[in-house]
Amino acid sequence: MKQLFNQISRTLAGDVSVSDDDMDYYSTDGSVFTLTPSAVVYPKDVNDVSELVKMVNDTHSNGNDRISITARGNGTDQGGGPLNTGIILDFMRYMDQILEIGDDYAVVQPGCLYGRLQKELKKHQRYIPSYPASIEISTIGGAVANNAAGEKTVKYGATRQYVDALQVVLADGSVTWLNAQNTQQIEENKYLGGLEGEIYRNLAKLIYDNFDAIHNGHPHTTKESSGYALWEVTEAGQFNAAEVVVGSQGTLCLVTAIRLKTVPLPDPGKVQLLIGHFDSVANAGLATQDLNRLSPSALEIVDKNLLNLVNKQSPEMLEGLLPEQHMPEIVLLCEFDDHDNLKRAAKVKKAQSIIDHYAFSSSLRNTADEQESAWKLRRSAAAIIWTIPGNKKALPIIEDGTVPPHKLTEFIQQAYAIFDKYDLDIAIWGHAGDADLHMQPFLDLSKVTDRKKLFRIADEFYEMVHQLGGTAAGEHNDSLMRSPYRSLMFGQEMESLFDQVKQIFDPDNIFNPHKKVGVDFNYIKKHLRHEYSIKSIAHMDRKKAQQTIDR
Repeated sequence: MKQLFNQISRTLAGDVSVSDDDMDYYSTDGSVFTLTPSAVVYPKDVNDVSELVKMVNDTHSNGNDRISITARGNGTDQGGGPLNTGIILDFMRYMDQILEIGDDYAVVQPGCLYGRLQKELKKHQRYIPSYPASIEISTIGGAVANNAAGEKTVKYGATRQYVDALQVVLADGSVTWLNAQNTQQIEENKYLGGLEGEIYRNLAKLIYDNFDAIHNGHPHTTKESSGYALWEVTEAGQFNAAEVVVGSQGTLCLVTAIRLKTVPLPDPGKVQLLIGHFDSVANAGLATQDLNRLSPSALEIVDKNLLNLVNKQSPEMLEGLLPEQHMPEIVLLCEFDDHDNLKRAAKVKKAQSIIDHYAFSSSLRNTADEQESAWKLRRSAAAIIWTIPGNKKALPIIEDGTVPPHKLTEFIQQAYAIFDKYDLDIAIWGHAGDADLHMQPFLDLSKVTDRKKLFRIADEFYEMVHQLGGTAAGEHNDSLMRSPYRSLMFGQEMESLFDQVKQIFDPDNIFNPHKKVGVDFNYIKKHLRHEYSIKSIAHMDRKKAQQTIDR
C-alpha cells in the first residue's frame, strides 16, 4: 500500500497525507462511529480525481490489496457517511470554488461551503431554498451526497430539485456530465464505449424492467434520502441518471462539479412568521395538517423537552418567545413568503384562525428582526444539546425518521413511549410539515449497558417508523447508522435493485463501501465509539459549537 501512496503523491498535483494526526482527524464525523483511514488525498482538480481512480483500479487489477475511496466534506454527517478505512478524498482544501453564477444557476465544486454560496447568490437576489440547518459549516458536495433538505423543503423541495447537472468521475476513471436527457439522447448514450455506455444500457433496462416495483416499493413520504432514487430517474419523458447519484453518498461515483438551479430570494419585507403554543401533541398535529394545506414556506416544531434544555443552557434564547401562562408542550413555527401581498395576507389570516383554534396562545412576527430570535432557537437545536455537560451525550442514532405528514401525532407519541420505556432524556425538533423529526437520546458510550441499549432503542424506533409507513432517513441519508434498517422500510425486492445499481456503477466496490449496500449490524457495532464529546463532533471544540449556536 505504501507503494501506491508514493505513486499517488508523485502523480497528483494535490496533496497526500498519512500522518497520524490526519488519520485521527478523519476517523470521526458527527456520528457515533470511528474508522481510521489509510491515507487522505486533497485533489487539486478533476484530473487528480480521475488519475486517483485509475491508480486504485490498477492496484486492484494487479492483484494487490484492495483499497477504497470515500469522498468527504466538512465531516458534519451524523450517520458515518464519510468514514472508511481506505483513502479519504477531501475536496475542501482545493476543490472548493464557485465556478460560475448565471441568471438562474450556479456551478460549484463539491468542497464549496453552502453558506458561502448562499452569500454570493444573495448579491444576485437568488438562493437555493433546500439548504440544511448546518448551512454555515456543510458543503454543497455533502448536500448532494445526502439529498439534504431543511426548513424550506415543505414548500420548495429537497436538494435534488435544484441539481441541474453533475460532473462525475466514474469507476473506470472516465469523466462525464450527467443530466436530464430525451429518448433519442439516451439511445445514443447506450452505444458509448466504456463504463458510461454500460451504465446507460444497464440502468435503463433495470428501471424499465422493474418499473412497477420501483414506483410502488418505496415509502411514500414527502422527504426521502434513503436508498437510490430509481423512482426519480424517468420523469416527464426524460431520463436523468444524475437522480440516482444525488443522495448516493459517494457510493456510485465521485462528484467533481455541480450545476445548481437557483430561485428568486424572497423579499424580507414580505415574509411573515406565526408562532403557535400548544398544550398537547394532538392539537399541534391537527393544526399541522390544516396549516400544510396553505403551502407555508416553513412549518417547524420544537417540543417542551428541548425548551427545557435551552432554558438550562441558554435561557436568554427564550426571552420573548414563550407565553407567560406556562411552558407549552409543542411550539410550531409557520412561515409564509408569498410575494403577492393579497395572497400572503389571506394565507396568514387562515393560518392564524387555525392556530387560534388549536393553540392556547400565538404571536405574529412581521419583520426579519422579530423573526430572527425564533429561528435562532430552532436552527441551533442540535448545537445547543451538544454543549450540555456530563458523560451522557445526545447521540444521533434515531435522528432522521420521517413518516407521512398526517401521522405526525402518532409519530411523536410513539417516540415518547420508547423514550419512557428506556428512561431516556430526549428532545424533539424538526420539520412538522414533512413529519421529519430529529431526536437524540442521551446516553454514555463509555458504558457497556448504554452501548447495548443504543441498538435496542434503534431497533424499536425504526420498527415503529416502518409501521407508520415511514422512512429511516428523510434528509440525512442512510450512512452507516441507518443502512441496516433500510430493507425494513423498502423490502427485499427493492434492496436487490439497490444492489444491482451499485454493481452497475461500481462493479469493483471501490467507492465508499459499507454504505447504502453491503453493511450489517456486526460491522457497525464493531466501529461504535467508546466516547462521544463536543470535540468528536466534526472535531468541534466548545468555542466553535458556541459560534454555531450564535449563528
